[in-house]
Parts: sequence; C-alpha cells; structure tokens
Amino acid sequence: MKIGIGTYSFGGIESFLGLGPTLLEKFKMIKDLGFDTVELLPIDLSNDVLDIKKWLNETGLEVVSIHAEPSVEIVKKIAAIGGKAVIWAGTPFCNKAEAIEVANKLDEMATMAEPYGIKIGYHNHNQEFYFDEGKSLLEHLLDNSTKCFSQLDCGWAMYGGMYPPYFIRKYRNRIISIHVKENNKVLGPGGVPASRHDKRENPSAVFANVKELPIEERQRIFDGFKERMKTGNGANSRDMNVQCKMGAPESNIDWKEIKKALDEQNFKAFWIVEREGFYDENNKCLADDCKWLMENIVN
Repeated sequence: MKIGIGTYSFGGIESFLGLGPTLLEKFKMIKDLGFDTVELLPIDLSNDVLDIKKWLNETGLEVVSIHAEPSVEIVKKIAAIGGKAVIWAGTPFCNKAEAIEVANKLDEMATMAEPYGIKIGYHNHNQEFYFDEGKSLLEHLLDNSTKCFSQLDCGWAMYGGMYPPYFIRKYRNRIISIHVKENNKVLGPGGVPASRHDKRENPSAVFANVKELPIEERQRIFDGFKERMKTGNGANSRDMNVQCKMGAPESNIDWKEIKKALDEQNFKAFWIVEREGFYDENNKCLADDCKWLMENIVN
C-alpha cells in the first residue's frame, strides 16, 4: 500500500495559482517527507510532460491522479505521465435533478477518457451531503452514473455528517481514491448548495485557466483570498479549523475501519493526504501525517 499527497497541500490556493515552490521542488519535498505517490493540480501540467516524467524518475515518485475538470488535453497529459485518474474537484449542484445532470456529464467525460486508460472521479466537499428526496446529493450522483468513481474526501464527509466506512461499503468498487484529512467536528452540509444554473461565475473556472493569467494577477487573487481568511469573511474560514493531528483523541474518523472497508473492494484505492489547515509548521504536519499512516495503517 502506498501513501500519496496532493501538491495542493503545499500552499493550498497559492499552489492552485502556481505560486510558491516549483513542481520539482514539491516532488523533492514530497519524497523527503516519506510519501510514494502524488496528485497534481492543473497548473502543474503547464510544465513539459517530458520534464515531469524526468522529475518523477529522479525522485522515485508516481503520479496517480490530478484534481482537474476532465478535458481531452488533461486526460492525454495525465496518461502520458503514467497517471490513472482525473478527479473533478467539485462543481455546484443543489438537488437530485442537478445531481443527475452532473452524473450524466461525468459519464460523458468517462467515455472520452476510456481510450487513454484513465478513470474519471468526483471529489466531494461537505455540501454534497445535503439531502434531497431522501438521499445525499453525492448518493444521487453515484446512483445515476455508470462510469464515474468517487474520490471520497473523508474529512469533508465526516464534517458534512456522512460516516466514511458506511459510504465506502455502500459504493463498493466505486471508490477510486480517498482524501486523508483529519476532522474533529460534525457541522453538517450547510444550507441549500448553489445551483449549477446560477449565473454567478464558478470560482473553479479561475483555477482551470490559471496558467493563462499573468503572475501579478495570480498574486492579486491570492492576496485577496488571504485577506478574506484573515478577517473571517472567507467562505471556508471556519472549515480550516476542524483539521486536527492524525490519530488525535479529538478525531472523529476511524481510519482503520476505513481501510477495512476499502479492502473489501476488488481494487486498491489511492490514499492521498490533503490539508488546508495545519496545527504546526506546514511540512511538519505533513510528515506527521505520513508517519502516522505508515505506522498505523500501512504496517
């Protein structure tokens, strides 16, 4: 069993915007911290594919997936560097009908990706556990898709009120990956999520096309995000305060039971550490996460 980490964990929004360490620098840090595999961001693919393959070979790492809205360009590039999946990192939908719309779109994406040997997955936050017509939105999505897999973010699931081992067992052989994120509070899915038909601009569109933005514009976006977080006005400002140390007494996630549930599948799911909140210096938290998983889950 291998433990991976997303490049998102090295700066969060800053990393999404292509600021901070270079991809090679991140690969070196990831290896030094003890991880085996990597999940990329769209901005990471602005590097030449041959360079990425060279850096992976130099560090002994393996790319398993990317957090990106699936497109032919993304699928081709992730296949070229040996990746296995493209994970859509969230899109708005507010009820069963819209969940079915997203399910159909994901199946179309999966059909497009099949010739390249790439699977398509969907990554949840807490709002996908909002209930409509007797089920959570994420359940409606998976129940109406035949080709899409789930990347279950266990921290967000528990935060939203969904017990990860139950969900994994309910959707046996549909969990391509999990995000490892400690959580110490159940705050629920929140109010009615945004509709996919709202006229407001989808923030994820900025990140999808970030490589086209000048570096100064990216810095301006990041500075604005930091200011909103500092003043408590950011949409996720309170969400960053529920992530505790792996295995901490206050944790409400049973990682050993999660592993048992995943082992009941007919294939191995990828384990990817993702953090937005840190209880200590960034890399120390990540090293602690890796060490705890190696000692308590892998061995």
